[in-house]
Amino acid sequence: MLCVSTKPASTPMPLDESLATLAHELRDPLTTILLALEAISDDGDIAPAAQRAHTIAAHQARRAVRMVDDLFDLCASSWNKLPLCMEMVELGEVVAVSTETTAHLFAARRHRLTVSLPAEPVFLVADALRLEQVLTNLLANAAKFTDPGGHIRLTAGAEAGQAVLRVRDNGRGIGPDLLPRVFDLFWQGPGLGEKRTRGLGLGLALVKSLVELHGGSVAAYSDGPGAGAEFIVRLPTCSRDT
Repeated sequence: MLCVSTKPASTPMPLDESLATLAHELRDPLTTILLALEAISDDGDIAPAAQRAHTIAAHQARRAVRMVDDLFDLCASSWNKLPLCMEMVELGEVVAVSTETTAHLFAARRHRLTVSLPAEPVFLVADALRLEQVLTNLLANAAKFTDPGGHIRLTAGAEAGQAVLRVRDNGRGIGPDLLPRVFDLFWQGPGLGEKRTRGLGLGLALVKSLVELHGGSVAAYSDGPGAGAEFIVRLPTCSRDT
């Protein structure tokens, strides 16, 4: 395994140092809150109403931790301070971990997830945890913007010397005027501010940054509102003997 400093993304993100400081300072209190909630959950003598409140609080605390981690990673990558631990990675293993991580999202909204893997293993030199983060964010995004009962397809393979990941859904789709902005930091399209899809607009911006740090590219495609969307990640492959 080789741990290296990353190269900056092709277009550095306009991140304020105060945001990174805030993300860093929020990590400790959020961790303390989660530990306290876990301690409470170990107490078997909890009233039903209190248990429901505990479940909601734990869910929101974990959500806040994920957002803070994403923001911190974005800041680190934009300043060339996000280390990558490079090693030989098999694409199918990344898919397996990512689909397991997001399984609860699809179950909650009754989505059908179809996964297609290549007949032969596809290898690349990458940071496995960061690639899992990329795919997990793309799958979570698809789940968020696909109505209950929808269908999401994940395809992994090799094309023209590149490892390719495709995440396609039959959800809301993206208008042609909005496609160029889907990877912008803190940006959300019109009508996406509903409670069930509300967020900070960090996930796709982080996907773009992490993919570019691996020397790859990511693009979004859609035939318009109501026609679903597809996100395609392309990364350099390597020989297993490399």
